[in-house]
Amino acid sequence: MVERLPLSAHTSYAELMERLRLGRVSEYPPGSSFVSKTVKGRVYWYVQMPTGGAQSRRQVYVGPDSDDLRERIARHGEHRADHDDRRRLVAAIIASGAPRPDRTSAEIIQALSVAGAFRLRALLVGTVAFQTYAAHLGVRLPVTSLATMDLDIAQDFGIASNLDDTLDRPLLEVLRELDPRFAPVSYAFNASRTTSYALGERYRLDVLTTNRGAPRDEPSYLPTLGSDAVPLPFMDFLLRDPVETAVLHGGGVLVNAPSPPRYAVHKLIVSRDRKVNPEKGLKDRQQATQLIRALAEDDPYALRDAYAEARGRGEAWRKLLDEAVSLLPEDARTVLEG
Repeated sequence: MVERLPLSAHTSYAELMERLRLGRVSEYPPGSSFVSKTVKGRVYWYVQMPTGGAQSRRQVYVGPDSDDLRERIARHGEHRADHDDRRRLVAAIIASGAPRPDRTSAEIIQALSVAGAFRLRALLVGTVAFQTYAAHLGVRLPVTSLATMDLDIAQDFGIASNLDDTLDRPLLEVLRELDPRFAPVSYAFNASRTTSYALGERYRLDVLTTNRGAPRDEPSYLPTLGSDAVPLPFMDFLLRDPVETAVLHGGGVLVNAPSPPRYAVHKLIVSRDRKVNPEKGLKDRQQATQLIRALAEDDPYALRDAYAEARGRGEAWRKLLDEAVSLLPEDARTVLEG
């Protein structure tokens, strides 16, 4: 049985998302203008800062063309988000039962947002992304599925290679402005490359990307984030068709996260790909089960479409999915196989 958040939480979350989305294109200084560029047949939007000042050095990437983005651009300047009002909305959503991230994760996500990571189409993945689905779907999530001491961000390699924009400063600098003790962690297979950043044994940020071709040990460099990243199998499936969600911190932070159906199916796959770590595999299946139950009521067709797509990726994918599904509670199995 899925336990729902109260209707007031849905209303507050919808208002918060509207304010955050409008705020993303209203945060530029007066006199800014928006221009479109066509790259390989696709249209992308950039904002041109007014001449003079530190921000006039380049155009800033806004996002791929869509009806929603064009509407936001048309309303540029109409809405200046009131931070105090947004804080009240966030507090009301949390009071209704939606989870907030731990303080370290929240501060890192806020800093990444200010530096431009989510504008550049980076995604939160992993448990902190899963936390945002509570308010996004309007459901309560069990505390056992939410504990984490790390943060995963990811970006599609093709996007990172083709965007004509970068973070305001390298990722390590962003982190060290929060805490100068942040240190780069050498990649396991190449000590000269850095794909993770750590606060001793207390906290770790991992940077991930899509795997281009056969399994590989060498990291990929993401120029948008100014960091190396670990290329992982199955990541292209997870990162396709992301959604916007809000991290419940301060006045809210607008982020990108995998679509909940893809997140659920991906968690099933990696739960069996992690045979060396049964505890993490169990947590993966717990998160998948919670989303499957929620989506069974809200969007069963999207869930089954994602499941069918993954099964169509080949025998190796089907084997992992079959193993994972066999370990799910009966109601969750029925949803996927019905």
